[in-house]
Amino acid sequence: MARFLKDRTKSKGAAPGSLIFIGKQKMTKNSIQVIQYTSEGLKEFFPETLENIANIVSNDHMTWINISGLQNTKLIADMGKAFDVSSLFLEDILNTDQRPRFSEESDHLYIIAKSFYFGKEDGIVHMEQLSFIVGSHYLITIQETDTDYFKDVKKRLYDGKTRIRSFGTDYLCYALLDTLVDSYIINLEILGAAIEERGRTILEADAKVVEDLYHYKTELSYIRKNVRPFKEVTTRFINCDSPLVNQNTYTYLHDLDDLVVQAQEAIEIYYSMVSDQINLYQTNIGNRQNDVMKVLTIFSTIFIPLTFIAGIYGMNFEYIPELKHHYAYFILWGIMVVITITMLLYFKRKKWL
Repeated sequence: MARFLKDRTKSKGAAPGSLIFIGKQKMTKNSIQVIQYTSEGLKEFFPETLENIANIVSNDHMTWINISGLQNTKLIADMGKAFDVSSLFLEDILNTDQRPRFSEESDHLYIIAKSFYFGKEDGIVHMEQLSFIVGSHYLITIQETDTDYFKDVKKRLYDGKTRIRSFGTDYLCYALLDTLVDSYIINLEILGAAIEERGRTILEADAKVVEDLYHYKTELSYIRKNVRPFKEVTTRFINCDSPLVNQNTYTYLHDLDDLVVQAQEAIEIYYSMVSDQINLYQTNIGNRQNDVMKVLTIFSTIFIPLTFIAGIYGMNFEYIPELKHHYAYFILWGIMVVITITMLLYFKRKKWL
């Protein structure tokens, strides 16, 4: 399956809002985690289904529902029905090729984001789509796998002394997005270190060098495709005027926006660095070829007059007067040596040697 575009054959011609999973199945069974908290306490449980899930939501506490796995379209449909989620957004949740986006309704905020990590063993960027639904006193997150991207935020929730327990689900959403962007920068540092390390061997005439550089450039293009639109998400989040967002949260969203800009700048810097390294490698190879050609040209230029002289005296004429001279052979060698030395001195004066 292509990485930059997913196979949309199943959704071809389908009506808007059709719940069709587009992407690679990464789990065989869905899992559901529910965390309910207030400033005084926290409760966590793992229901098997979403039956009556909406009934556990209350204004007395905040509820975070995390769903792992997208292959079960019925589960996503049940979630949408229980919380009155837009069918168009449910369609976007199931389309893992959806670009990051932010949309707003009177009773919901919808966010699509991407999480990625750079595999040290295979050297490939692995991408996963994450969806966020912010409602009144509840937050729903949907991810492709059960990877615990938000363990640091959960740790803060378990610790009753942190501010996150006293804030609403809009702040919880911000905290999760902030964790994602932090992971962007961490993984870009890993990829950047590999790029900089390869840059130290750029002057080696090794095909493996340029092969690695093209690989890094492809991975950066893949990251850029999925991360660059996230700036639009933070901008629209900051500019939204929803009652679901507390005024205090906007301060933190501005900080998140700055972090996204930093991640984007890192992507562009490393992309330019790889492009420059490829150009430097190609220039170095070209210079080496030019040096070889220069040496061969100089030798050819030196031997042209010598070959000319040898050709004249190698002709099969019956009478060539110089051939009867006693010292003709040595004179000819002397002339050829003088020509060679004269040409070498001329090349050196012109700094061609």
